[in-house]
Amino acid sequence: MTLTAVLTERTELGQGLLLRVQARPELLACRPGQFLLLRCGPDWTPYLRRALFPVDAGHDSLVFWIDSLADEGIAWLSRRRVGDVLDLIGPLGKGFALQAQQRRLLLVGQAAQVAPLLALMQVQLSRQGSVVLLLQAPTAAALLPPGALPPSVEYYTATDDGSAGSADALDSLLGEVTPWADALAAAGSPAFLRQVQRRIAATRPEPYRGFAQAVAPVPLPCGSGACLACLVDTGRGHHRACQRGPVFDLAELVL
Repeated sequence: MTLTAVLTERTELGQGLLLRVQARPELLACRPGQFLLLRCGPDWTPYLRRALFPVDAGHDSLVFWIDSLADEGIAWLSRRRVGDVLDLIGPLGKGFALQAQQRRLLLVGQAAQVAPLLALMQVQLSRQGSVVLLLQAPTAAALLPPGALPPSVEYYTATDDGSAGSADALDSLLGEVTPWADALAAAGSPAFLRQVQRRIAATRPEPYRGFAQAVAPVPLPCGSGACLACLVDTGRGHHRACQRGPVFDLAELVL
């Protein structure tokens, strides 16, 4: 469904930008892990819409985090001003699912893909659950500032250059915290998600289905399953991530 939303607020967050839009009820139904397709140009340049995951949903608004301006469409979106009207399609796909008994949530991600994890964090905190966030980035500047997170969230970081923790230390911490968690949600590159899979296998010899979920690391250009760009191998066949996902049981993903 194509809808419009009005940009009501712009806020810098680390190296990124938070955009809040006043949204209709249809958009507010977006669950953590679902996405929306935004037209990022005045006409048909660039031609394809951009898939964005809301980081939060209020009583009348959605919040998006733009973490990189390298893409032409996202750069255009970053230049919008308060009062501008955005063109959106969604919500699309299948999001995260948390069970009532899953009270301790471990979030593991790379900074560039953290948006759907932040939305899930808000849901878990709203039901008085516990949250630990492990975040990796190329440099300290690319990480979320600690002040941007609720005080109740335990936050640990690692960077490729070692400026805010080492990747080895984060991997060890992942092994230590995984047994504590009732549920794990991950988002990142295929290599990053393979690392999470290995740690789960080493620390939870008998992981139950539904313990670990992940956002499939594939492009989501059309949202309708027509382009086949988002095919995901689950070991039991290939599936369109924009239809069956983009959130999958991590144990199913062949990365």
